[in-house]
Amino acid sequence: MVMKISKFSAYAFVFLLSLMYLTPKINLYYFLENKLSEKSVVIDNEDIYDHGFSLSIHHASINVKSIESAQIQDINVKVLGIYNSVSLKNITLASVAANMIPTNIQEVYASYSIFDPFHLNASAAGDFGDATLSLGLLDGVLHIDLNPSKKMKSSYRQTLRNLKKSKEGVYTYDKTFKF
Repeated sequence: MVMKISKFSAYAFVFLLSLMYLTPKINLYYFLENKLSEKSVVIDNEDIYDHGFSLSIHHASINVKSIESAQIQDINVKVLGIYNSVSLKNITLASVAANMIPTNIQEVYASYSIFDPFHLNASAAGDFGDATLSLGLLDGVLHIDLNPSKKMKSSYRQTLRNLKKSKEGVYTYDKTFKF
């Protein structure tokens, strides 16, 4: 009996690994790109590579309503079912955003897990400082905690005035979205 259970478990594990490896990640990316284009968000000039358990995208240009909004050097997407993540590196925002925040972002890391299925969590680091984000998928509440850099504190005071400051010096922002 124990042998049958262990054999079944081994077959199920190999099946799940094969399913994750053989998932058409490039097709899923193009499906997402098509859905984003319906919202006037276009990703172009990118190079896409499927690495089995992950998908890499290099040199992506993001345009929102035909306005160049960002350049992203590297995107790495891991779809493992139990734990999924997206890593964005070397992001340069358009000069339009320079009035509100610094335009260089070193890294953004977002993750979703079945162990916390109602939240999408992310962290970011850049010229603005360090930030942690949490998006409630049911209630649509976005919560951001920002530890601003010296550059952010000195050059972008107007932006920081729109955020709530805690006693520890962390700035917070809360916004509700309707999906």
